[in-house]
Amino acid sequence: MSASGGIQLSMTHSEPGGLREIWNDLAAGLIARGHMVDRFVLYPNRGADQRDHAAAEGWLHLLPERPSGMLATPRLFAALVRHLRRTRPAAVVTAMPFCDVIMPLAVRAAGTPTKVYVSHHSPITTHNRVLARLDGLTARLDCVAAVISVSHAVAASLDGMPAAYRAKRVTITNALPDKVEQLIDRLRYSDTVQEVPGRIVALGRLTYQKNYPMLIRALARMPAGSLDILGIGEDEQDLRALAAEQGVAERVRFLGQVSREEALAHAATAQVFVQVSHFEGHSLALIEAARLGLPLVVSQVPVQVEGITAADGETCGIAVPIGDEAALAAVMTRLLADPKERAAWGGRARRLGIEASNRAMVDAYERLLVPARARC
Repeated sequence: MSASGGIQLSMTHSEPGGLREIWNDLAAGLIARGHMVDRFVLYPNRGADQRDHAAAEGWLHLLPERPSGMLATPRLFAALVRHLRRTRPAAVVTAMPFCDVIMPLAVRAAGTPTKVYVSHHSPITTHNRVLARLDGLTARLDCVAAVISVSHAVAASLDGMPAAYRAKRVTITNALPDKVEQLIDRLRYSDTVQEVPGRIVALGRLTYQKNYPMLIRALARMPAGSLDILGIGEDEQDLRALAAEQGVAERVRFLGQVSREEALAHAATAQVFVQVSHFEGHSLALIEAARLGLPLVVSQVPVQVEGITAADGETCGIAVPIGDEAALAAVMTRLLADPKERAAWGGRARRLGIEASNRAMVDAYERLLVPARARC
């Protein structure tokens, strides 16, 4: 950990996924501007392998394993207070509901001058109800300087919070780091990357949030096409069973957890990107697919509709109602069969991906987290 006075980015646990990538990207951007930035989580969610992989990226775990038992929360709280007293950060940005709630309390207990910036990466209606209510209380403490939302739709989900809470809201949308943008652009124009006819790609954890059963059932309604899913998660066995039940086991590939570079290289070979999630925040996978110029098919929920809408209001992807497997199958079939329509939607998506500015994102966090005198 760096000397006191720096910025720390925190989460509840170190599960691989978009949120960890967002904090890694933000840390890199702020460090490149000369700021001291560290990252930590309260615990690893799934054992030593996950802990070691995150540690290799530079993440500190306050506890070496997920706590359990009656004394778990007090022990975790004590470890967090000790960490704050030892490192005395000027600012801590939180993510994930439990971390959002416990951090302001720990800062108060630690007695440090740390300012807390709570961040929401999905609508609060998707959070545990108890934690959502507690968030409405703890985020009003004086040590909480702002409540960050990664999209306007996520911010709107906080409309029911008290006025003192709403007054702290700030929206900062996600973006890709420069190196990822450059990698995507190289892949897009590379002669060695070959599009695979009929390939549909989906990126993300195998969990309820991503709504993969709808995608698999829609594939079963299609006369052709294959689906590649990149990610791991607790629903993998159920999804494999569903693919077999629907008669598409040979058309669905579960490719597991791969590096970001490998995932992008594979996505570049697809003809369509699909993300029919029940909820999102501002999906990095969606931004990556847009930058690649893949036609975007998403779920018709406010966050996703915002995610496919350009700054001037143009719709740059196709939204399908959750649960309408026939409509999803029809859209994917049409895109796979019609190169002109695929190219048109790909061009719109590409424009959307270019609009997502890394500089603007880092600028916004820097203005929020770093006093003006320290930026001079």
